[in-house]
Order: sequence, then C-alpha cells, then structure tokens
Amino acid sequence: MNFRHEHKLWKQGYDLIVGLDEAGRGSWAGPLVAGAVVWPRGFKKVDGLNDSKKLTPSAREKLFLQIVKNCLGWAVGIVPHTHLDEVGVLEANREVFRRALENLGLTPHYVLVDGVKIFEPAVPHEFIIRGDGKIASIAAASIVAKVVRDRMLAQFSKDYPEYNWHNNKGYGTEEHRAALDQFGLSELHRLSFLPMREIC
Repeated sequence: MNFRHEHKLWKQGYDLIVGLDEAGRGSWAGPLVAGAVVWPRGFKKVDGLNDSKKLTPSAREKLFLQIVKNCLGWAVGIVPHTHLDEVGVLEANREVFRRALENLGLTPHYVLVDGVKIFEPAVPHEFIIRGDGKIASIAAASIVAKVVRDRMLAQFSKDYPEYNWHNNKGYGTEEHRAALDQFGLSELHRLSFLPMREIC
C-alpha cells in the first residue's frame, strides 16, 4: 500500500495528516479502541501495510513495531464497555475517535477516517468507506487499534480463561456463545448487545 493519497494532501500544504480507525465495534466484550497515526511528510512505503483484518496476528505485531518506529506520532483512544453500554455504539465510536485525536498531542492539519461520517473534526477531513484497505494512514491506524485492543483482550483472558478471549478477542464466535451458555456473563461483557441482553 502506497502513500499516494497522503502525497496529494502534502502537496496541498497539509503537513500533519492523521489516519483514524477503530477496533472492537462489534465485539461482545471489552472496550472500543481507536488508533491515530501521523506519518512524516513525504513518507513513501511500509512493506506489507494493509487493513488489519486482512493480516495475521504476527504480521500485525511486526507492522505495529514498524509503525511506531517510523511514524511522526501515534495514539489510541479507549472507551470502556460500560460507557459503550450507556451511550450506544454510535456515540461511543464518535467519542473514541475524539479521544484518539486528543491523545495524539498534535494538532492535525487534515484527518482521514475509516467509514461513513459520524462526527465533525475541527479541521479539514475525509471519511472513506473501507479506507483501511485503501489509505496508508488509515491502514496504520487500524493496525494500531487492533494490536492494542488484542493485547488488552489477551490480558483479560488470563482472568476469564473460560471465554478464550485470547483467541476470539471477545467477538461472537460459536465458542464464545457456548461459554456464555455454560458460565454466564463476566464483568467485561457488553450488556446492551445480543445475546448478553437476552441473558440479562
């Protein structure tokens, strides 16, 4: 994946271009996490960079290390599952993007966001459907969000091994559903989601 889109924006005078993406929106357990990444002006290539969902866990980890080593800045925003239950997925998604931008510690000149438009950044911006498979900055943000969240779920899995979050990352697999039927809910499940709502 090249930086063609970013180079067009750099030529227009936008030096600090932030890619934004989230991970965990559809998960049954754990937080929602967004990644934000800014590349140095003129950056050209990261071998293997792609939508995080199209990469193996080991490839994501290797790319994560390349990203944090070479980027100008990166950050994550985190919305706990309890807050997501209170405000809903859409508002949580808006908030997690805002938190990632705030935690970046840089004032962006332009923001590239994966998906449809759900909030209004204070600077010029684009929302790009499936942007994580098209735009290098968004792909990098998707990897940062996914790796950070996966590490969190792997840690949570040590306290709740029965749900095997180390492997399913809280998503609604048959194995996860079977564990719910057998063990019930944990403190980290999203109670506003099916099938947790049915169990409640």
